[in-house]
Amino acid sequence: METIQDHVEPLTARLKEGLDDEQLLSPETYESGLVTFRVDDPEATVQRLAEAGVVVRSLPHPDRAVRASVHVFNTAEDIDRLLAGL
Repeated sequence: METIQDHVEPLTARLKEGLDDEQLLSPETYESGLVTFRVDDPEATVQRLAEAGVVVRSLPHPDRAVRASVHVFNTAEDIDRLLAGL
């Protein structure tokens, strides 16, 4: 588990650092690989990112939110692709 966390934690930090302060809904400190952030149009964002090969999901609450689930199989390039797709 420690090896997984050692991989996931810096990736989530990379994602959080790439988001505007107004977008980030998850705590800034590491809790898990789940990162929730606000977007103008969640469904369009999910679709646009899917077309770029990035899978995220929209959330019914909080309003206008999307969640990324960073895990051991993700790379820094995946995070950069997600951020570029926003």
